[in-house]
Amino acid sequence: MPHPNAQTALDMLEYCRFAYKAYAQGCVYPMDPFYESHGAGMWQGARDRVLAQVHRLLGSEADSHKFDPIEYDLRTPPNPRDGVVYRGGTGDAPYILFQPRELDRSISFSKGVDLEGEDITIKVPDLFGERTLLGLEHSEATGTKRCCYFQGKTGMTQTHPTAGWASWMGAAIYDPELERLTVVFRGSRSGSGGRALGQALVSSAGSPDWVTDMNHLKEVKVGRFSNAKLSAGFWYAYASCQESLAAACLEAMHGRVPREIIFTGHSLGGALAQCAYLDLAGGELLAKVYAKIKSQVSVCCYAISAPPVVLGESSKEKLELHIGGPAQVFHHFSPYDAVHNSKKVKTSGVTAVNSIVGVFTHPLTSPVHLGVEIPLKDCTLAFPDAHEPEEVRKGLVGLIRKESRMGLPADLGFWPTFSFNPTGTWGASVRPGGDWAADALAEHLKVALVTSVSESRARVRAQLWADVVKGSGKKKADYEVVDDTDGASFDAFSDACGLVAELSNPFTDNRSQNKTQLRALRNEMIKSYQGASGHKASSSVYFVMLQYLTAAQYGLDIV
Repeated sequence: MPHPNAQTALDMLEYCRFAYKAYAQGCVYPMDPFYESHGAGMWQGARDRVLAQVHRLLGSEADSHKFDPIEYDLRTPPNPRDGVVYRGGTGDAPYILFQPRELDRSISFSKGVDLEGEDITIKVPDLFGERTLLGLEHSEATGTKRCCYFQGKTGMTQTHPTAGWASWMGAAIYDPELERLTVVFRGSRSGSGGRALGQALVSSAGSPDWVTDMNHLKEVKVGRFSNAKLSAGFWYAYASCQESLAAACLEAMHGRVPREIIFTGHSLGGALAQCAYLDLAGGELLAKVYAKIKSQVSVCCYAISAPPVVLGESSKEKLELHIGGPAQVFHHFSPYDAVHNSKKVKTSGVTAVNSIVGVFTHPLTSPVHLGVEIPLKDCTLAFPDAHEPEEVRKGLVGLIRKESRMGLPADLGFWPTFSFNPTGTWGASVRPGGDWAADALAEHLKVALVTSVSESRARVRAQLWADVVKGSGKKKADYEVVDDTDGASFDAFSDACGLVAELSNPFTDNRSQNKTQLRALRNEMIKSYQGASGHKASSSVYFVMLQYLTAAQYGLDIV
């Protein structure tokens, strides 16, 4: 029977980072996936108009219009060898660099499956045009791990159990050296946390992930577990990826029998990992395969900063009866993390509000944790920072130090953040955080910036904002309200992109003159952005254009 191990938990946290990276890679526009406002306006009107426009363009079904229509590329599996820059916050909040790390580089084969568990083909160029592949061989891999990404949905509720928004939900990774299959689920993503919380809590709308999170106290009775009550939000989200997950596990194992299966995830991912663990141990997930190898394999779940998924002690007893004993679920969390929702979490203003809301909205519901709870005493930050992966890593490193009397070095590359200000000073708009500006991480940042936002995708995103500008064509003060792709702003952007293309060629003549022209165009666009600062849609057009130009300028060393 497995026992909780701090080093294994730290390893699983690395898998959680991998899942967050895969999510960011799946975003069509990772530099601003949530359509956050870029101007100084106070209201959400422009963003709401953009969301409605995206729904129209995507042809979303009526019951999905309540969700933020985050655009994902579900036909292209993430590539573990690539990095990505991700904007998860608002305003001046730092961006995150997800660069390939040891885990990513050790994967020798990767692929993806869709919601139905069907292979996603990959088109790659060759001498005769292009080839169609079912996966990617990574010849420079440092290991022999096999990875298959899977998809799922979030946003389902008690009243709408099938209405969700699809995305990449995680990956199944088989390590032949350890004979271990690791299944990792990603956590919640939202942009503005305050807005996501309010919309999800009040009307089950907005961020699909947060709609799932805010339905954690509503119950679903699972018949094959003797009607044990589980969190409706989490169980429905897990059920949506069942077929995709099963196919991913089989693809990752590729006919091999693991000695160990570990489910893991951070936050929402930790909740879904618990559901998957119950599904496997309870006999449905991989039923035919697991029935044959059950006596040979150890199964457990490392839930990191995760909420409970079981509602009531009687439900916990029913589940333990079905899985044959106490659940092998190991919770690692900060004692200040309100998301964990346990008596082992220290009382704070947030936990008090959580209790009041819970009692008021679901007076008969009592969530309980499966397995073992392990608070990380070296975590010191208050909520919401207590919930972040970096803080959990600090706590796990402290626990390892106490258990093995062995310290671990700082890991600047685990969750590197940096300041990215598209309207900042030329040559100083990108500022890496802390001490990681030098050497390999800085080079990873340059590559990731260039690949995370393309001219074509920036143009499409800018056009989305231009389409919802009010009073298009009118002049105010020293800027002209954006009209359309034939307007002056898009002409200036085209000219700037042409200069970037020329400067990306090391053999280009007149480099000095081109840099001067690019700088002048950028300054004019910044002036227009500042003039439109009270008009979110207008300022957002310029902001998106400046995002691309700033990323290209830094990534291509145009200084």
